[in-house]
Amino acid sequence: MRKRSVATRFLAACILAIGLASLLSLGSCASAPYMPSEKKVDKLVALINSGGVGAVKRLSQAPFILDGEILLRQADVDAAWSNLAAAGFKIGAPAIASMGRIGQDGYSLFADTMDARVFFKKYLDKDSVLVALDATEGRFYLILDREVSGYPRIQGFKGPQR
Repeated sequence: MRKRSVATRFLAACILAIGLASLLSLGSCASAPYMPSEKKVDKLVALINSGGVGAVKRLSQAPFILDGEILLRQADVDAAWSNLAAAGFKIGAPAIASMGRIGQDGYSLFADTMDARVFFKKYLDKDSVLVALDATEGRFYLILDREVSGYPRIQGFKGPQR
């Protein structure tokens, strides 16, 4: 009788372990779409305004859409941020006007071209978020994605528009 009791306990432990492993694997597969907090967006804009080019470059990854231009090489993305910082670029008195999922025609905010359409369809996903910022210079748009080093990753930038 003792052997049966040990075997039963072992079987029960195996079933429990398999059940827990299944729950953990299922739980890690299903994740909610990303939405940055306003605080994270403000932190990112402060980083851009501080001229922290090295950090901003690490948050931006090719392919990248800058206004209506698709930057396919990382060197071009890095050069764009370096040039903006060298020119003293700032987003003056930024305020979040809107933040949400990118709609089917979101590409038209950047450029009404086939290249922009393809970029939005091919490189953006359920975690891509469009943020509109109102600033003293006009309206800016940021395409953001899941965080890297505590900041949202930048997939696109446009502005200012009056």
